[in-house]
Amino acid sequence: MHLKVKGPEKLFFEGSIYGFKAHALDGELVCLDQHVDYLSVLKKGSLTLLDDHLKETQTIELDGDYILMIENNQAVLFR
Repeated sequence: MHLKVKGPEKLFFEGSIYGFKAHALDGELVCLDQHVDYLSVLKKGSLTLLDDHLKETQTIELDGDYILMIENNQAVLFR
């Protein structure tokens, strides 16, 4: 999946990943490659990138609530 994490004035991350986990308004969320189209709000906190063995590879700190949109195996997080 291609992931882009955009803040109001800068790009925090862009690249290909297998999946990620984060905290949505209604609980923990895990999205993996080939996830169905999806829309949610992620809470301030950590976004953890996952490899194809579901091992944590990188953590990105979200400095506020973000909107998550997954469409056609591309995920975009933006404030």
